[in-house]
Amino acid sequence: MALPVYKTDVIDKVFFLRWDAPPTPEEIQAVFQKMQAAYQQHQQPLVLVTIAGAKSAVPNSEQRRHLSNMLSDARALFSEIHVIIEGNELQHNLQRVIVSGMLIVTRTYDDQFIRVHKNADGAAGFIARRLGVDGSQVVNEARSRGVVM
Repeated sequence: MALPVYKTDVIDKVFFLRWDAPPTPEEIQAVFQKMQAAYQQHQQPLVLVTIAGAKSAVPNSEQRRHLSNMLSDARALFSEIHVIIEGNELQHNLQRVIVSGMLIVTRTYDDQFIRVHKNADGAAGFIARRLGVDGSQVVNEARSRGVVM
């Protein structure tokens, strides 16, 4: 059995989700169940920080559809979502632009709900304002646990 292509962790009401490769529908379902469990444990919407690793391949159309469906289903579980696309190459910059554009075109984009960042440090200030915690400390803890690079 292959290892999962994702890693999750919850730190101070922030659900971190790292994808190191495009997921299977089964992996997406497993992640969604973890999201639901975290929501039930805290009894309030969390902040989602989802990370696409710099070496992760771009998901194909079927994988993107499944991920989009998961995002729709998970919307009620989160007060805001931060999408991190790691990497500095042209490909990564284009991915950030494409994801931002898709969110706008599909009307999923909401500056108060979903934001796209180059790295997790970009989300730290938003985490701090939303949760009243030290966002940089939360991100650094996620780094130490291997969810954020």
